[in-house]
Amino acid sequence: MPSIKDLKKRIGTVKNTQQTTRAMKMVSAAKLRRAQDAILANRPYAKHLNHLLKLVSAQPQIQLKGKLIRSGSEEAETRRILLVVVTSDRGLCGGFNGNIIRSTQRWVRTNQARGEVHLAFVGRKGFEYFRGRKEFQLDQYFAEAGGKVTFAKARKLADALIGKFLEGAFDEVHVIYNEFKNAVSQIVRTEQFLPLSLDSAGETDTPSPMLIVKPASQAIFDALVDKSFATQLFRMMLDSQASEHGARMSAMENATKNAGGMIKKLTLQFNKQRQAGITKELLEIIAGSESQKGA
Repeated sequence: MPSIKDLKKRIGTVKNTQQTTRAMKMVSAAKLRRAQDAILANRPYAKHLNHLLKLVSAQPQIQLKGKLIRSGSEEAETRRILLVVVTSDRGLCGGFNGNIIRSTQRWVRTNQARGEVHLAFVGRKGFEYFRGRKEFQLDQYFAEAGGKVTFAKARKLADALIGKFLEGAFDEVHVIYNEFKNAVSQIVRTEQFLPLSLDSAGETDTPSPMLIVKPASQAIFDALVDKSFATQLFRMMLDSQASEHGARMSAMENATKNAGGMIKKLTLQFNKQRQAGITKELLEIIAGSESQKGA
């Protein structure tokens, strides 16, 4: 049984931990508000950009841009697949990274029959987990894309992935990330990044034959394609960033509550032992007094 001194020390340690988790929760809550505003502002833009891309691509004079785009009728042989795993650089965010890692393992096992699957990483946690596992084939760790998400980082990462794809290093590129729903709910998503499928871009309504595109359909299509890849990757990274802050805020809130419960339990044990010690001392004083009377 721990002594009163040990219990007092443990109570102080848990209180310090509680203060830390409470502070981390407040910081994550502030970051979450900014990240949530960013992703909610970006989602409609990304959605309508895809919709506009589909409308323009329906024009008869459009020529698809190289092998970056695949129509629904094309069936390309898949030999090498790159899966970009988006995790966080820091821990203490509940199941945020664990859910991505488990989903990645399942996705790799499911798609190994289609081709050779390689893993690339945005975020240190995913890279550190898979680095020591020889059953997975690792590609590149994009350390510069971690941290605070910016469109410049997303465009640089998109250019790097497009470069690998055009060089023939991979036949498909997919991205697995956490999609932000709310502060306590994130959903793991896997989206095909390359090649772009026009059948999945935008909404499913049929473009109007009266659509007029100026200055030129092909020029606008090429510009939309160049911007679409960076925009969609930016959306995924914003989703992951907001999910990370939400998961960390929830985890720190739970840790703060657990610390409070532990403090109550230790305090009760401390008071019981202190009361037992006081009672013991009183009994010793009374026994000593009675022995002196008898003398």
